[in-house]
Amino acid sequence: MKILWIVNKIFQYPSIQLNIDVSNGGGWLDSLAEMIRSKNEIKLAITTVYNGNEIKKYEDDNIIYYLIPGAPALKYNENINQYCKTIIDEFKPDILHIHGTEYAHGLSFINVCDEKIKKVVSIQGLTSCISKVYLANIPYKEILKSITFRDIIKRDNIFQQKKQFAKRGIYEKEIINKCDFIIGRTDWDYYNSIAINNSAKYFNLQETVREGFYKNNWDIRNIERNSIYLSQAGYPIKGLHMLLETMKMLKSKYPNVKLYISGSNIIKNDTAIEKIKLSGYGKYIKSLIKKYKLQDNVIFTGVLNEGQVIERLLKTHVVVVPSVIENESNSLTEAHLLGMPTVVAFSGGMTDRVIHKKTGFFYPFSESAMCAGYISKIFEDDKLAKELGKSAREKALERNNPENNRKKIFEIYNSVLGEC
Repeated sequence: MKILWIVNKIFQYPSIQLNIDVSNGGGWLDSLAEMIRSKNEIKLAITTVYNGNEIKKYEDDNIIYYLIPGAPALKYNENINQYCKTIIDEFKPDILHIHGTEYAHGLSFINVCDEKIKKVVSIQGLTSCISKVYLANIPYKEILKSITFRDIIKRDNIFQQKKQFAKRGIYEKEIINKCDFIIGRTDWDYYNSIAINNSAKYFNLQETVREGFYKNNWDIRNIERNSIYLSQAGYPIKGLHMLLETMKMLKSKYPNVKLYISGSNIIKNDTAIEKIKLSGYGKYIKSLIKKYKLQDNVIFTGVLNEGQVIERLLKTHVVVVPSVIENESNSLTEAHLLGMPTVVAFSGGMTDRVIHKKTGFFYPFSESAMCAGYISKIFEDDKLAKELGKSAREKALERNNPENNRKKIFEIYNSVLGEC
């Protein structure tokens, strides 16, 4: 059986060959590839785009990596079709498996694919759904006030970003409609993807995250009290602006409360270059931090690798996921595997991931006071925090069991090929 993956990131081995930074994202893809690598009867090839001008091919321990020229495309680009056809003709896959619908290069592969090749798409997020709530309760006047030089030059203010998501949703729907098989993991992605293509066969496959999250366990005796972790904050749907309202409320009760945010520092503008690069959302966040006097309470950690994320989480009192929409937050799954208490906005596929008051707390996205209230409960009740974390870990170890997931992906591929 020959499987050709289409992905949105460059894996570690080709990154090393190209002498570029190794991506810290998409750890679940690395785990899944390792599962398939061990299956001798399956040959796996992984393809993505890169900043180059020719096809690159590398092979490492039963996996072939193809890199095609280009960047992750928001628009369909016929110019890369020739590269896609070259790879398909050379590798001759039985199954074309597209991981994520966010970018259009997956559609290029579908369009040059022989009809005999089975086409599978795994749902990560759904840009067509994200576009509907992209502004995430930010007032129009604040968006207008926050437009920066960078936004004007790149034509990329928050309103324009919303439109881009809607446009990407058109290609996304085309990808889903042209695939006969869909892999997802939540009720949210099931109902939304089947609404696009109700003739597709849907499979449920949970993610296997990076190994370190299974091996470590959160201990309340080792934490920094009254600390909060947020995994992403780069754009409005992640909800940082709403969490800052929560932080304002918490600070009145816990003056030393800390919010640690991993990823790039979106508010940094110390140098002339940083000022030019500041986005409208970054400017808005910076204004809220100043308005709420949170300069000493909000810390951007920078991009963290697996070990650094685990270290930060094990020191943290509570993980908050304030997103207005998510299919599934990987940071939520990682926190649960570590046995951490969590407070989560009730939206998207996250509604499958928490049992309210048993494995975490839910609150409506716009209810900052409720979010603050649930965080306070965890801050003040160690027994509750430990019980929430323990129950969450038990559920996550069952749901995200690596061995079960390994068996399931092989069952799915066999089913797609009609071999079982």
